[in-house]
Amino acid sequence: MQRKTGVLIFTHGSRLKEGNEIMVKLVDQVREQLGYDLIEPCFMELGNPLIPVAIRKLVQRGATHIFGYAFFLVPGSHLREDIPFIFEQTLKKFPGVTFEISPPMMSDPTMIDFVAKHVKSALGGAKKDGRS
Repeated sequence: MQRKTGVLIFTHGSRLKEGNEIMVKLVDQVREQLGYDLIEPCFMELGNPLIPVAIRKLVQRGATHIFGYAFFLVPGSHLREDIPFIFEQTLKKFPGVTFEISPPMMSDPTMIDFVAKHVKSALGGAKKDGRS
C-alpha cells in the first residue's frame, strides 16, 4: 500500500472566535500555496474542528499517514503528552494509519530571524549598545 499523507496544522485554540478564524485562514493559504488538498486545520480545544474530528476526516479521504504540524512556539506538556495521546487514541480506530508530530516552531532556526526582524523594526535606528 502506498503511503498517502494527510496534514493537520493544529494549535491550542482560543476563546476568541477571531483567533481561531485566523488559524483556519492560514491553513487555507498553506493548502493553496502547496496545491495539496489533504491539509486540515484543527484545535486541541476551544475551537472546531477538534484534532480527532480532523484526523477522521483525513483518514476517510484516504490518508494512511498523518503529519501533525504543531503551531506551537515552544515545547510544553500539551505538545509532549496531551497531543500525542489524542493522536494515539483517535488512531486506535484506524489500524495501519501512522502519525508523526512536528517539533515546536522555535526549533526552526529561521524563527530567530523572524523574531529579530520584528524587534529590529521596533528598535528603528537604535544601535547595538541601546543608544540612538
